[in-house]
Amino acid sequence: MPEPDAPRDALWLGVALACVVSSPAAAYAAQRSDGWAEALLFALQLVVTGMAFLIPQGLAIAAKRRERSSEQRELDARTDTRATINDALDPVLRILGEISAERSKPAREQLIAQAIPFVLTAASNLIGSERSRACWFELTDGDPPSLVPRLAAGRSGSPTTTFTPGDPAGEAAIAMVLRGENLLCPDIDTDPPPGWDTTKPRDYKTFISISVATADTAYGMLTLDALEAGALTNDDLHMLGLMASALAAALAQRT
Repeated sequence: MPEPDAPRDALWLGVALACVVSSPAAAYAAQRSDGWAEALLFALQLVVTGMAFLIPQGLAIAAKRRERSSEQRELDARTDTRATINDALDPVLRILGEISAERSKPAREQLIAQAIPFVLTAASNLIGSERSRACWFELTDGDPPSLVPRLAAGRSGSPTTTFTPGDPAGEAAIAMVLRGENLLCPDIDTDPPPGWDTTKPRDYKTFISISVATADTAYGMLTLDALEAGALTNDDLHMLGLMASALAAALAQRT
C-alpha cells in the first residue's frame, strides 16, 4: 500500500527533476549574457542545482523518519498487547497458585469456583472481536453425562442449551469433550457442526468449542462466540485452548 505522503513526494521529485533540467539551461544562458542578467542566471543555476541535490536528500530523510515512526507505532502496539494480556491473565495465574498452595479442601473448592469466572473474563477480553462471549458448560456425573451451562462472561446473555444424550447436537458435543477434541465453526449458517438445529434463533454467527480436560478426566466445555461470521480464527482457537488448560488445571485440584 502506498505511503500517505506518496503524492507529495512525487510532486517534490517532479520539482527536483525540473531543477536538474533547468540547471544546465541556466548555465548556458548565463554564458551568453552579461551584467545583471548574467549574475541572475548564475544565481538561478546555483539555486536549482542546490534544490536538485537537496530535495532527494530531504525526501530520503523524511522517509526514514516515517519508517522510524511506523516502527515506534508497532512497538507501542506490542507493548499495549503485552500489557493487556498481562492484566487479563494475572488474576488467573494468581488464583491457580493459591489453589495449589491451599490445603483445606473447602477453601480450595471456593478458590476453584472463583477461578472459573476469572478464566471466562480473560477469554472474553483477550480473544476474538469486540463483544465476544465466553461460556462454561460443565460435564455432569450422570450415566450418560450431559453438558450443562453454568457461567458466561463478556457480551450480555447467557447460554441456555443443555447438551444431552439422545439429541444429535448433544451427542456430538459430549463425544467431542470425552475425546478431548476442539471445534472452530466460522459460520453457523453456511457450515454448522454435526446435529446443529438450524431452526433455533441464536445471537451469534461463529463460535469455538474447547474440551476442558486433563489426561484422564473430562470436566466440560469452554466456548467463545462472536456476532460476525468469520470473526474467530485458528489463532483464537489456540488462545482459548490455553485458557481451557488453565481451567482444567484448576478443576484438577478438586481431587
